[in-house]
Amino acid sequence: MKFGIFYVLECPDHDFARAYREMLDQIAYAEQLGFDEVWLAEHHGTDYGSMPSPQVAAAAIAARTERMRIGIAVSNLTFDWPVRIAEDYAMVDVLSGGRLDFGVGRGYQPQEFHNMGVGHLQSESRERFVEALEIVRGLWSKPVGAPFSYHGKHFDLVDVDCRPAPVQQPTPPIYIASISPETLDLAADQGYNMLVTPTLMTMPELNTFVVDAKRRLRDLGRDILDLDFPMNWQIHLADTEDAAVENAREALTWYFDAALTAVPQGPDVPATYERYAQLVTAADEAGGMTVDGLREGGVVYVGEPDGLIRQIEALHDETGLQHLICWMRFGGLDHDKVMRSLELFAEHVIPHFREREPVVPRALRETDPHTATSVPEIHPYPTSPLAQEDTMGFLPVENDRSIYFEHHRGDGRPVVLIHGWGATTRAWDTTLPALRANGNEVVTVDLRCCGRSDKDFDDVSIEALASDIVRLVDHLGLDRPVINGWSLGGAVATAAVAQLGDRASALVLTGGASPRYTATDDWPHGGSVADVEGVLASAAANRAETFRGVAAAVCAENPGEAVLDSIWDMFMAMGPRGDDSLRDLATVDLRKEIAALEVPILLLHGRADNFVPFSAAEAVPALNPRAEVVEFPSSGHAPFLEERDRYLAELTGFLNR
Repeated sequence: MKFGIFYVLECPDHDFARAYREMLDQIAYAEQLGFDEVWLAEHHGTDYGSMPSPQVAAAAIAARTERMRIGIAVSNLTFDWPVRIAEDYAMVDVLSGGRLDFGVGRGYQPQEFHNMGVGHLQSESRERFVEALEIVRGLWSKPVGAPFSYHGKHFDLVDVDCRPAPVQQPTPPIYIASISPETLDLAADQGYNMLVTPTLMTMPELNTFVVDAKRRLRDLGRDILDLDFPMNWQIHLADTEDAAVENAREALTWYFDAALTAVPQGPDVPATYERYAQLVTAADEAGGMTVDGLREGGVVYVGEPDGLIRQIEALHDETGLQHLICWMRFGGLDHDKVMRSLELFAEHVIPHFREREPVVPRALRETDPHTATSVPEIHPYPTSPLAQEDTMGFLPVENDRSIYFEHHRGDGRPVVLIHGWGATTRAWDTTLPALRANGNEVVTVDLRCCGRSDKDFDDVSIEALASDIVRLVDHLGLDRPVINGWSLGGAVATAAVAQLGDRASALVLTGGASPRYTATDDWPHGGSVADVEGVLASAAANRAETFRGVAAAVCAENPGEAVLDSIWDMFMAMGPRGDDSLRDLATVDLRKEIAALEVPILLLHGRADNFVPFSAAEAVPALNPRAEVVEFPSSGHAPFLEERDRYLAELTGFLNR
């Protein structure tokens, strides 16, 4: 396993001479301690980073070190003429004796684009980035003196050359920083390595991305053990956990305030940068970034060495982590504290992992019999934290858009819980602990446009939502799960089980709007399509007040302000496009699908349900004799809240059959 250090060189006090001096001292010391490399980031014109020309810093580092590789993470290819970039970094490779690792990106901070005079080009940065990288690679890999021409949409070069040529041929190792499917395709096609970081996502989200990326690269014909996936992680170690937290608190707070201020946000986000704005919105909704929250989400590691060793063990097994870059000087952290953190890492962590062999991620070992037999199972710690504790992540399901899910592992029967219209995974907070105590493996998901999922889906139909559930079942490798849907989630669950066929083992409808939500001549249960349109029109006129009324109608009796507030908060987290899922529900008819199911069906339904009448549940056994109805006489639309103990007893009893 390889270990590096990383510098953005934030300088809150503007004492740049001190910052550069400390960086060079820390790098020299890290080489003595046994670190393998140093990585440098390019930033322009703000306090976020003070290294506008990493190639200049790299030349200085080359003169002060003998062994360490010098990585760039990253050179922003949209900010300069690609021929000049090729020349500068070829010179670094020569001066360092062939120690350059060349990381590239397209930039993301609007102020930097403005500062470099290319603000008007940010929306086309992805195209310009791809062309610039092709030019750099072409200049490096051709014979010295041979003319090079390139005719693209954004660059047109005729008979240009590069002096000097890099020492490493045909090129220095190239790394790409991105989390987009387009960049994965580029990496697969060209064999580029990938730089990843949890800085603007939780560690479980990053884990999901890395495993999915490696799966996709493998499916496209790449040997994932031949590709390098270094992870850059903000880390601070001290002799005690309390000391580490106290040391890092101010610097981390400063850094994340600066980071969230710098990313694209607001109404004029450039095309292809929408994800950054969603991260800012999510952070604001969560009340901002706190050190405790960052630690709990795995965005940073702040503590003592033994805890870090356990987390790296888990990452190695779960994602195949083989290359860790340690971001230890963040937010202008005191020089002495950085030096001590380096010492502790070198003393305790590096020796523990130095000889660790590469491994395919656990999920890919389990699902690919060819990989499983060719790669030995390396799992010295049987209680891997990531293997046993909750995993959260985002599953890409449409273009760049993703849905959020939580995967709670267990040895028992898998259960997928699907919330209703406008709700989130939090709807199941009273159900989830009981299922976990019952030993079940449990998955919850925020449907499209809801909760933490992306808010700008074009298709929010019941069919699309059901397809997402099928993708999630396949992604997690669930073995014949039970699908439990509440309210609108009942229609989604029915459609999903119909798609899964014998890959599902049962269907549960908790007040489920299935097989039909509105009444027709031959289905005298429910309201009308006009009623649904009336609710949506009311929401368009006064969203907050309408959702407050809907929340109040969920339970048969007033559940108290705390419960009402929690239901209302879930509704308010739904993006406006989520309204169309209710509009689709008004006309969807799943009677044929539910009649054709060959799995047990359990309906858990409140007698006083204001949304889906109890008579609709009573009618289902006539469509499918495998269905059974359990009545909750004191409940409305949420028996899992109103008659919780009986609801859980009926549900777990059904699961245990």
